[in-house]
Amino acid sequence: MEATQVCVSSIPSPSPRAPTRTILSILGSNSLSLYQIKQIHAQILRSGLADDNHFISALAKRCAECSLCSLDYALQVFDQTTRPNAFIWNAVIRGCLHKDAPREAIFLYYKMVAQDYVPNKYTLPIVFKACCVAGAVEAGEQIHTHVLKLGLWRDGHIQSAAIQMYASCGRVREARRLLDQCPESDVVSWNAMIDGYLKQGELEAAKELFEQMPCSKSTGSWNAMISGYAKCGMIESARELFDDIPEKDDVSWSAMIDGYVQNGLFERALEVFQQMQNKGIPPSRFVLPSLLSACANLGALDQGRWVHTYVERNSMQLNAVGWTALVDMYAKCGCLPMALQVFENITRKEVFTWNALIHGLAMHGHADAATKMFLRMQNEKMTPDGITFLGVLNACAHAGLVEEGFHYFNTMKRNYKIKPTIEHYGCMVDLLGRAGKLDEAEDFISSMPIKANASVWGALLGACRIHGNVELGGKVGKILLELEPENSGRYALLSNIYAAAGRWDDVSMVRKLMKDRGIKTVPGYSLIHLNGMIHKFITGDGSHPQKKEIYLMLEEILKKLKLAGYLPIASQVLLDMEEEEKESALCYHSEKLAIAFAILSTAPGTPIRIAKNLRVCEDCHSATKVISHVYKREIIVRDRVRYHCFRDGRCTCKDFWKTTPGRPETDF
Repeated sequence: MEATQVCVSSIPSPSPRAPTRTILSILGSNSLSLYQIKQIHAQILRSGLADDNHFISALAKRCAECSLCSLDYALQVFDQTTRPNAFIWNAVIRGCLHKDAPREAIFLYYKMVAQDYVPNKYTLPIVFKACCVAGAVEAGEQIHTHVLKLGLWRDGHIQSAAIQMYASCGRVREARRLLDQCPESDVVSWNAMIDGYLKQGELEAAKELFEQMPCSKSTGSWNAMISGYAKCGMIESARELFDDIPEKDDVSWSAMIDGYVQNGLFERALEVFQQMQNKGIPPSRFVLPSLLSACANLGALDQGRWVHTYVERNSMQLNAVGWTALVDMYAKCGCLPMALQVFENITRKEVFTWNALIHGLAMHGHADAATKMFLRMQNEKMTPDGITFLGVLNACAHAGLVEEGFHYFNTMKRNYKIKPTIEHYGCMVDLLGRAGKLDEAEDFISSMPIKANASVWGALLGACRIHGNVELGGKVGKILLELEPENSGRYALLSNIYAAAGRWDDVSMVRKLMKDRGIKTVPGYSLIHLNGMIHKFITGDGSHPQKKEIYLMLEEILKKLKLAGYLPIASQVLLDMEEEEKESALCYHSEKLAIAFAILSTAPGTPIRIAKNLRVCEDCHSATKVISHVYKREIIVRDRVRYHCFRDGRCTCKDFWKTTPGRPETDF
């Protein structure tokens, strides 16, 4: 950064009588600031050089290539040129592409041709790329025809750009025809063709082409196959290719990490990143959002902090997606103060940046803060979208704010003309259900203009469990088992409703149905990230290498809890067994094992962070409150629906979690 500042400051600002050669020399520098560029522009105008096409053309080229200049300013300067040559046209068209304005680049090409300027072999690859980025295949076809008329088709770079354009726009047959007609196509063309096949889901065609490549496979060829397989869910095939790459680059590592994240294999994504670190390969800014997503989903705060520190130490220029991923990571790892700090430091916030913070606040149960952030978003002239309102509605649902929820739901429709999706309707059913308004929730479903899906009915079933409405629960449960016969969670929740009411015959009926259909329940588990490793605990699990120490620690914890007044809530074990057996079963729920491991493995006073795949049960919630008081620990638990921050015997959810729909960790 300092070197750049020295370089910029060493460029003399043009004086009122600066010789023309000095002005041209300054314009040739790549380190000009926007202020200096505008100074030069003013000097050209004052010196009467505006009519000299040489100076205006040079200025237009510099404006087009400068990342600090706006596209409008660059085009205004370009419009002052009277006789731009192909070199200047190319610079400005390329500048449009670099400034994320591909359609403007295509328009300039049309303007160039209409004004009888002749494109050269350097113009056309740029315009083909603009068509590719804009998805403007019709324009690409017209430009292809123009290339043939100009007699430039034999140029390899133009051929490659055309193949990439057709392949990227989904016109794989046209792209393959061109590839077959060009026996000397370079590796870039073959890679583009492979990528085109993969984007269209034609895996066999991509694999066949990959194996038949007449030219040497580049690392890019391998990377395209890895990304394509991962996007199609064939993650093991992607990993086999990754392991076989003769020489990996940072894109290879990024592709594998991205692939694991896309397929929900977050632990394996972090494992690959660890291997990348061990080999001394620095992560690029393009892989950081995926890496942060893996940290967020695993609650791996230490790893996420490492990424943040790495970004700051290396002065990496993240885009809005990267900064938003950092906000999301801190929020999902239960570190809201850091999420807010990062958010406030982002100079250019996009709507998805606001959404990440609003959703984070909602998950933590901070409905007031979430709605205030929504109002601030409006005051700062940022237009909310449907995802914004999902966050606000979730915040209202987590806090039992029924009237406020309906206000925002109506505001979304009336003021912003946003048509509610099935997710919005599901939020409203969830809102009514948590508040115990089951009849209203059922009526709301009946009045929906779109057919309710399993998510909507699932919210109502969860509410039936919360409020003990067995009759409605049975009715809704049957609907869900028809909609999602393979979803084990629906069977478990319905069975739990019957068990809580002591209807053991109905419980047996549901279990028999599961057995007949070959459905197996997903076991509840808890994750804890410690010293760079993810530790996974399952109820009653004995596979951890420190299991003996963990179970001894858990026994000690339970003794202290009972002395502090804790009593197991046996009603949470929804099995037909004796009370003593139920109490024993409750002792070994996954989060209790995780907490015991954390107390055993960390210094006194260290916060404990746990991520669960299911909703926390009432007994574990009660026990964790007491543990936070007895051991003077802050314990942050992220379950399937929300966050619980336990401190000094209290939880930030204020026990409203009991109205959280979903399957708790039981011994079903």
